[in-house]
Amino acid sequence: MNQSPFSMSSEDLSLIAYFSICGKMSLEQVASFARHLKSQTYKTGEYIFEYNHQENDHLFIILEGEVNISANLDSLGNHSVTMRSLGCGKVIGILSFIDGRKHRFSAKASSPLRLAIITRKDFQHFKDKHPDISVLLLQYLIVAADDLACEMLNKATDSLEYIHGMSNQKSGQSR
Repeated sequence: MNQSPFSMSSEDLSLIAYFSICGKMSLEQVASFARHLKSQTYKTGEYIFEYNHQENDHLFIILEGEVNISANLDSLGNHSVTMRSLGCGKVIGILSFIDGRKHRFSAKASSPLRLAIITRKDFQHFKDKHPDISVLLLQYLIVAADDLACEMLNKATDSLEYIHGMSNQKSGQSR
């Protein structure tokens, strides 16, 4: 992993402006937001963060590449299962950024990866100096966390329906 100040080209600014995290920001607000981002690169196979590890105050925006998000299944001997793959414009680390607790999932680069990172300290700066930006970021984080919870609930429901359907087929066959 290689971290450096975010060198914002006009191309990067244009790209970030189209990401959902900046969806409600003016171009001027996006530029203020982008000035506080750090750039970080990862090689294929490197972890951005791991399940139940470090408490984190970073929010990661995928600029280039793809990340696999996986859940750790303690009940299956610490085996992990990829839950989703995310690419350009997606944001990861939302829950740990919000609550500061250890990560509930793992994130691993599935290709060479370039991320933009904002820290909680920089978010505090926005809260104090740019309350309009902090409100927009907070709104985004709330909606994104709710979307994630709904997605996980839908996956759990689909799994239960599948299991229930399988048990119905078995009980129907034994009659």
